[in-house]
Amino acid sequence: ILVFRQIPGGPLGFWAPLPVPADTAYDMSMAIILLGGLKHCGKSTLGRILAEDLGYKFFDMDDLTLEAAGGAWKSVRDIYRTAGKAEFQRLEADAARNFVDWNIPHLNGGGAILSLGGGTIENEGAMAWLGDKGHNIYIRAPKDMLFQRVMDKGRPPFLSEETPEEDWSALYDKRHLMYTDFASVIHDVDEAEAEINAQRLLVTLQKSEIRL
Repeated sequence: ILVFRQIPGGPLGFWAPLPVPADTAYDMSMAIILLGGLKHCGKSTLGRILAEDLGYKFFDMDDLTLEAAGGAWKSVRDIYRTAGKAEFQRLEADAARNFVDWNIPHLNGGGAILSLGGGTIENEGAMAWLGDKGHNIYIRAPKDMLFQRVMDKGRPPFLSEETPEEDWSALYDKRHLMYTDFASVIHDVDEAEAEINAQRLLVTLQKSEIRL
């Protein structure tokens, strides 16, 4: 059974398979997709669109981390600035554990998409919980495009005031290698509208060996 979704401003639409019925026995890991990539590559936006198209539940690691923090902060950037990197990574690891121990068992046979934080790949505690729980997708975007997006939102605490572009270049190169090792599928995105990049991502997944 297929479901049809109209793409505004693009092709007439595309076909996406519905999720497996809840009473169908299958390997649970096949229904979980982890979207990784650097900050502002569009993981969360693409994840939400894809989850809607597939009938999956969507989770965002930043939101889960804020939940794990018990509402003490309004944003993950606030955690990082006020509590420091170590505390942020501890809370993120707690969020990863909660996702595995609580959210996955309550999927009731359905699928899920989890958008990782930009730095989750460097959090050994979080990745110990998440690394083998599903299909790992690297959302790859050009370095310069991401730097511009990052700075448009205001310089984050992990980039220095003096040399933010050089810092970003080093961070990008480091995490690019880590996400490449992490991924079973690499998908490239550009400045196209989110709906178009999401359509392309779905096509990439359908061409892979991932069972949606």
